[in-house]
Amino acid sequence: MAHCFICYSHQVSNPFLLQNLENKIYYTLQSVGAYHSALPWDKTEETYSQHEKPEDEDKESGRLKDAAQALIVASVLIATVAFSATFTLPGGYRADDHTNGGVPTLAGNYVFDVFVMATTLAFISSSIATVGFAFAANPMVNMISRKDTFVLSMLSMLSSVTSMSIAFALGVYMVLAPVAHNTAIAVCVITPAILLSANMNAISKMISLARPLCIRKGLFLGTVQVLKSYMLRVVFVLWPFMVTFGWAALARIHQNT
Repeated sequence: MAHCFICYSHQVSNPFLLQNLENKIYYTLQSVGAYHSALPWDKTEETYSQHEKPEDEDKESGRLKDAAQALIVASVLIATVAFSATFTLPGGYRADDHTNGGVPTLAGNYVFDVFVMATTLAFISSSIATVGFAFAANPMVNMISRKDTFVLSMLSMLSSVTSMSIAFALGVYMVLAPVAHNTAIAVCVITPAILLSANMNAISKMISLARPLCIRKGLFLGTVQVLKSYMLRVVFVLWPFMVTFGWAALARIHQNT
């Protein structure tokens, strides 16, 4: 036992062996993705973390409740419009004395399929947002869960706005295209301005951060990071376009085969 202790003491007292041991520990932790730093993060977070006072938390809870309740009205309105548009279809319905009487006149048309899918997505997204805002407005729920739910509900509501924009533009196109094709095209071109205004804040932030990011990480890496962020934003904003037009295309392919 004494011999082992003497050997251990010799190893610890030997700077080369001690450094080699530290290197092994360092590379082992690095290989498993452990965070490493000279700062004691537990003490740092304890010193600089902001602990909210009960009265401040109550104020924040009240603001979150007011915002969620105000947005519930908007999400319910979108859901109502989408529900009504689904059963008040452009072109009307075929007369009962015709073949397939009672079905929509434009059924089977590509634009019509996109319109129906867009209104469906708008109704589903706005309904999810309504439930989420109601959850976020409940003061009995944990504050962190309420904040997370509020953010997800906002994202869902933005998706419903995008879907309703698609449905509006295509609904106008189906009605006007046979008699005023140029006007129908103009409406489809102007309508995406809704998406631009809804994402203007995020776009301006990305533009303002592009230059300092390229300076810090280099032109190539900075440009790659900016383009990656931009593409992620585009995918998030335009996913209703991908789903609606993609589904209509698949439906047409399946129908033709």
